[in-house]
Amino acid sequence: MEEFELRNQILLGEDSTRQFKREPSADAKMAGEIVAFANSSGGRIFVGVEKDGTISGLTGEEAEKIGEDMAKVAWDRVRPPFSILSRSIPTSDGIVVIIEISDGPSKPYCDNEGEYWVKNGPDKRRVRSPEELARLFQSGEKLYAESQVVAASTLEDFDHERFERFYEAKYSESTPNRNEDAATYQRTLENLELVDSGRVTVAGLLLFGKRLAVLLPEMKIDAVWFKGTDRASTEWHDQRQITGPLSEQFDEGIGFFKRWNSRIQGEGSFNQTGRPEISETVFEELLVNALIHRDYFIKDSIKLFIFDDRIEIRSPGKLPNSLTVDQIRRGVRRSRNVLLASFAPDLLNFRGIGSGIVRALKIWPSISWVNDTEREEVVATIRLIPE
Repeated sequence: MEEFELRNQILLGEDSTRQFKREPSADAKMAGEIVAFANSSGGRIFVGVEKDGTISGLTGEEAEKIGEDMAKVAWDRVRPPFSILSRSIPTSDGIVVIIEISDGPSKPYCDNEGEYWVKNGPDKRRVRSPEELARLFQSGEKLYAESQVVAASTLEDFDHERFERFYEAKYSESTPNRNEDAATYQRTLENLELVDSGRVTVAGLLLFGKRLAVLLPEMKIDAVWFKGTDRASTEWHDQRQITGPLSEQFDEGIGFFKRWNSRIQGEGSFNQTGRPEISETVFEELLVNALIHRDYFIKDSIKLFIFDDRIEIRSPGKLPNSLTVDQIRRGVRRSRNVLLASFAPDLLNFRGIGSGIVRALKIWPSISWVNDTEREEVVATIRLIPE
C-alpha cells in the first residue's frame, strides 16, 4: 500500500473494519480489540493516526516496536493464540503502521480474562448473552443450532408417520418397528440427530415436528403483501403467519407467492386466470435457501414482503462461514445447517449444490443481496421494476 491509497483509506473514517490509534497499549485492552476484529470478519488498525484522521506519524524505531508489541499481545493475551501481520507505510507526516487482523479461522476468540468481544461499529462490545455467544461458537463450526435439543419437547412432538414415509422413500426399506423394537427405532432417530435422550432436536422439529407454533414459535415465515412500496405502510392485500415443518412452510410460502403472481389478468374474460409475472423457479430457489440456511440461533422469523416494485426475503443471521454476496452470485455454497441441508433434497425442492441461485439469476437477473452484519440479517430482493 502506497501513501496515496493509505490516505484514501483514512478518509473513509473509522467503522467496523477500520480503527485509528495514535499509539496502542500492549495490554488487555488491546487484546480485546484484536479479539473483536477476529470474531467479526477481520479488519485493520491504523497506528499513528488520530481519531479525526490526522496522521501524527511514528518514527522507524516506534513503528518496529509497535509491530513487535502487537504480535506479542495477539499471541500471549488472545485465546486461542492469534497471528497478525503488520506493515509500515512511510508518509510525509511520519510512518503509519497497519495491523492486519484476519477473519479468525478458530472462532470464537476471547482475551486472557475469558471475555468475548465483537465489533460494534468502530468500537468493540463485550458478548454477554448466551444466545450471542452460541452464535459465535456456531460461526466457528463448534456448535450447531440445528443439533440443539428443545428442552420442552418429548417424542410425542415428533411425527413418526411422516418420518417413516420419508425413511422408506429415502432408503427403500422400512424403519425398525417403533412398538416392537423401540430401542432400535430410537437409536435410528438419534443416529440421524433428530432426537436425543427422549427430546427432539431443532432439526427434528423443523423436519418432522408437531406443535412448532408452541415449541419453536419464532421459526416461521411472516408474509405480507403490501399496498405500495413502503414497509411502514399499514395497508396490505394479504398477510399470513406460516408455521409448521419446513416442507409445509415452503409449500405455503409458494402458495402465498402464487396468489400474488397471478394477480394480473390476461387477455380475455374477467374470470380468466392471471398470467404469471415471475417464474416460480426464481422464488422457489430464494425461499428454500432462506429456510435451509438461516441462523436458527436467532429467535426471529423469515420475512416475506411483497411490494409494488420488489419482493424481499429477509433471513435472520449473517452469511455463514465468510461467504460473500459475490460468491452467492457465482453459485458458491457454504452450509450453516449441514443436517437440514442433507435432508432437504428429499423433503424440499433443494439440490444443495449452489446451482439454484445461478439458475434464478439467469431467469431473472434483477436479484440482489445485502449481508447486513450489524442487524444480522440477509436480504434477498427481487426487483420488479428495472432500476
